[in-house]
Amino acid sequence: MGSFGPPYLTVALAYLLDRLLGDPHFSLHPVRLIGKTAEKLRPLFYPWGRVGGALTLTLTAALWVGLSFAGQKFWLFEAGLLYFWLAERALRDEVLKVARLLEAGLLPQARKALSFLVGRETRDLNPSDCIRAAVETAAENFTDGLVGPLFWYLIGGLPAATAYKVVETLDSMYGYKTPRWRAFGFFPARLDDILNYLPARLAGLFLALAAGLSGYPFRRALGTMWREASRHDSPNAGFTEAAMAGALGIELGGEVVYEGKVFEKGRFGKPLRPRQVEDIYRATKLLERASLLFVFFILSWEVILWNFGYHHLTGLIMSVLKGG
Repeated sequence: MGSFGPPYLTVALAYLLDRLLGDPHFSLHPVRLIGKTAEKLRPLFYPWGRVGGALTLTLTAALWVGLSFAGQKFWLFEAGLLYFWLAERALRDEVLKVARLLEAGLLPQARKALSFLVGRETRDLNPSDCIRAAVETAAENFTDGLVGPLFWYLIGGLPAATAYKVVETLDSMYGYKTPRWRAFGFFPARLDDILNYLPARLAGLFLALAAGLSGYPFRRALGTMWREASRHDSPNAGFTEAAMAGALGIELGGEVVYEGKVFEKGRFGKPLRPRQVEDIYRATKLLERASLLFVFFILSWEVILWNFGYHHLTGLIMSVLKGG
């Protein structure tokens, strides 16, 4: 059952709320509740390894997707829940906090603020590495925080966007290649790779477009993404990181430390100049413009679908398959 409001208004309201309010911090935030749901199940299933991770993911998704099915007929509920699935402004605010601390010469505090945003260890990072980590996480999370939820909303409405958010949340909690999580987090991580396959590539493309419209070299951003995205150990994260590196003319990627062990990530872009704190500001401005472009893209599709009598792209696809 569809909502009482046109989906393009749902997207517009959800995005407007995110721009105005950011991501509120309170104990009953739906993303936190997804995490709490998974954590309630984890002690039961963790000893089962991969199977346990799959069961935790399946049961958590069943609960939350079922809730979204039941609630989507109420337009304000639908718009409100979609708003909670977006995190474009919240991420930008947190990354800019790191930039301001670095500008003030408060390196320990910048490392601490960065530790809430990234999975790598931050206590020994120098200022250049802090800048690198901030720009990388901003670029990578453009997919998770905006493009992914809105892409899947376009495909299948609130239930699809909710399923995406459950997978993305559990991947962020358990999808690490460390001894503790390698088995349990296997299925959340692999499913996250699948669901982000198209959104990540769209995110990189829109980031390159935003770069070109902002006076940065579009061809270098797009070319760097095309050539170097596959260097990342993730099949998806490299697209936005490589596009950002090419746009700004800096190198991203390299060594990171997880649980005391050094890992070499793929490197993106040519280091045409040293990294500067200003690069964090440049990156967030680029991402803000890329977000506006992508939201306009989604709204355009939603208006077209609505005018043809469909709530979401799945409805159109099913009609074509049935010969309707």
